[in-house]
Amino acid sequence: MAHHKVIQRQDCLLRKKQGTTPQKQVRPPRRSGQNKAATLRLRVAAAVKNLEFRSLACPLRQKDLGLASQLLCLLVFVTSASSLPSSAQLVEPSLTPPSPAIELPQGLQGATAAELPDSPSGESSSRNDLLPVETPSTIQAKAAPAKWNWKASTLQAFEFTMFNHVWRAAWDPSLRYQLAHKPFFRDWFASYGGYNLHRWSDGDDFVVNYVGHPLQGAVTSRIYLQNDPRSFVPISKNRNYWIPLAWSTLWSAVWQVQWKVGPFSETSFGNAGGWEYVPGCGTPLSCLNNPKYPKPPTNNTGLTDWVSTPLIGDAWVLAEDTLDRYIVAPIARNHRIFGGRILRACLEPSRDFAALFAGKLVWQLPQYENNYSVSTLRHKKADSSRTSLPYDKWEIGTSYTNLSLPVLSNQCTGIACRRNLSGVGFNFNYNLTRWFGFDTAVNFMPGQQGSKAVTEGLLGVKMGERFRKWGVWGKIRPGFIYYQEAMPGGGVDTPESLTRFAWDFGGIVELYPARSTTWRFDVGTTLVRYLANYPDPRMSPINDLRSTQYYSNQGNLQVSTSYIYRF
Repeated sequence: MAHHKVIQRQDCLLRKKQGTTPQKQVRPPRRSGQNKAATLRLRVAAAVKNLEFRSLACPLRQKDLGLASQLLCLLVFVTSASSLPSSAQLVEPSLTPPSPAIELPQGLQGATAAELPDSPSGESSSRNDLLPVETPSTIQAKAAPAKWNWKASTLQAFEFTMFNHVWRAAWDPSLRYQLAHKPFFRDWFASYGGYNLHRWSDGDDFVVNYVGHPLQGAVTSRIYLQNDPRSFVPISKNRNYWIPLAWSTLWSAVWQVQWKVGPFSETSFGNAGGWEYVPGCGTPLSCLNNPKYPKPPTNNTGLTDWVSTPLIGDAWVLAEDTLDRYIVAPIARNHRIFGGRILRACLEPSRDFAALFAGKLVWQLPQYENNYSVSTLRHKKADSSRTSLPYDKWEIGTSYTNLSLPVLSNQCTGIACRRNLSGVGFNFNYNLTRWFGFDTAVNFMPGQQGSKAVTEGLLGVKMGERFRKWGVWGKIRPGFIYYQEAMPGGGVDTPESLTRFAWDFGGIVELYPARSTTWRFDVGTTLVRYLANYPDPRMSPINDLRSTQYYSNQGNLQVSTSYIYRF
């Protein structure tokens, strides 16, 4: 006790010499409903300030005062940790009263805010955030890990497959001939009998086998990768890069199997395996053993595409990712147009094609932050406004249709004559996305104008754009037309009931007057295949497993209007 009294007397003498008077401890005023822990923290803060003042004014016995300060800091820490913000504090953080104003000694009055030990901008034991406290604006639920979007991957891969077939049809006259004049299903299944996987080469040249098909595999892999958020990392040792890459290789291999022998394959479209020819020459017998064409006959089957497409395509993806990280990205950070657009579009063709089938420009990556040439905010707004438009998955409705079709009639002067047949039907559709869906129609046209009844069934796809009040679409619908009485062809002169293959090509305009109502208007051409009375004049004399039947096609105008209920 005597020791403490000596310290107090020395403290008083020192203050008298400096012309200061002892400061009273300032306590925060009591408020109704005030949190006890907050009040305790304020009192401890005031005590700390008093001790800090004494340590400055009385440099005697700093060891004791330092020990006391450490004990008080420990007390502050305990009280702060035991009084984390409750739900009431999170809703109204302003209930905590501000720290009381304390007059500083003359030696500290000129100090900046950052130099003060209890300044809100500096580190202090008297602050209420000794432990990190989250405000309501920063409290967020932990986001679930993003998963692979299999639906988008399947749709984009299917679109890419159909694009390849359109490309083939544009450059291959034999494919166009087979689609127009040969029986589709019979020749498709007959072609499997000639499939040969006991050889490596399929007869195509080097560019097709080792450039074209690997690019096809790389694009298919890219379609998987751009729909798997785990893969949005640059090439590195990160497992998030290599694991999705392995899955994309498997995805590419599966689609290659479909491309070779599936329902939308080279076997169904083109009858690979069903007929033989000499590469570079064709089907004439003069092509055999011709020194100008040294390659042996082939039916476009072999192992080369099954292996090179997924594996070399995988190496293609690795090469593009390496170029993107070490060449394209560094240049794009400083030169948006040259690096982010020109170099990326030229050096990464597989990414270009995959972006197109995802509805993006060729230089846009799936992750916005890596697109150096576009505004992230702008594209996010555009995407959000685009996807905010609601659409229903299922559609069902009734329709009226009119089809101009050659039919047998007792009013005809010849074998058959063209008549405008009216009928009714129903529609049943499923929208896979906002702009792609499956479209089905069945129409019944009763006997009229001296003809027998006709039934039409169509099942296909529609693609287009849906707006708030209207939409515009294109449609491709294969199907059939069933006649109760028609001339079968193929040398048969007796009328009979039969079914003919049909294609419906055209456009659709939709109006949306109400939430679940659609008025639909269709205009198009229905191609009907008629069996000729003579065999196919272009059969391969080398080896041909296909049918000898030959079909001609005739276009028929068809218009329809429908009422659709969406749900």
